[in-house]
Amino acid sequence: MRIKKRVLFAILLLLAVFAAFIVYSYNHLSKDVLPKEINLEISDGVTMEFVLIDSGCFAMGSFEGEGDADETPRHKVAVSKPFYLGKYEVTQRQWEVIMGENPSDWKGNEYPVDTVSYNDCIVFTEKLSQITGKEISLPTESQWEYACRADTITKWSFGNKEEDITKYGWIDINSKGTTHPVGLKQPNKWGLYDMYGNISEWCIDWYQNPYSAENVTDPTGPLEGDSRVIRGGAWGDFPENTRSAYRNAMGEEIENNGTGLRCALYLD
Repeated sequence: MRIKKRVLFAILLLLAVFAAFIVYSYNHLSKDVLPKEINLEISDGVTMEFVLIDSGCFAMGSFEGEGDADETPRHKVAVSKPFYLGKYEVTQRQWEVIMGENPSDWKGNEYPVDTVSYNDCIVFTEKLSQITGKEISLPTESQWEYACRADTITKWSFGNKEEDITKYGWIDINSKGTTHPVGLKQPNKWGLYDMYGNISEWCIDWYQNPYSAENVTDPTGPLEGDSRVIRGGAWGDFPENTRSAYRNAMGEEIENNGTGLRCALYLD
């Protein structure tokens, strides 16, 4: 009888170990099998590329005295789940096949779409979700900064040297007063292009000034407000206004030729 009990105990122990292994594998290894990039077809011959952004933690905002007041207090943010972010800003060709029009001031299929309001962008992402069967939206402000920083704490993901910005983005000193085709500059180390300059990018959050001092997980901003967050700086901005932590905001209906979007794709 004792032998049978020991055998049964051993079997139960093995089953418990196996179950624990399965749970561990799901929690810790599942992201390893996710594709690093997704090339999503949004229309015949037109695709949108996304880059995997793994979960993690980062310090959001600027050190005291480094940036503007609305970039403080610097606080810890946890991004609890992996997601995908557009490798490039949404192009005019991508916008036109979904929306049937191109409102941009400077025309070109591979140029970023500009002169689109926040509300326009919401309609675009909703249509894109319906067409592709994927959950696509504007990124949250914290997701945007997390991806932009790419595991750095410097002013820009490439460091603190202002003169290096022209290697990574189109701004006032090199843009010649216009946008440029996406992807011509160097990407950050997570493979994202034009995070600095070319066009500013809408985020889904209402603008909050100042930040909450609390450490948070997956923040989505305040429940209401009068303007939405814009990030990244544009073709006419000074280098200082393209920093990873730099913030701007506009009303939902406002559109201008310095603002566009980059899409986020969420996992099931």
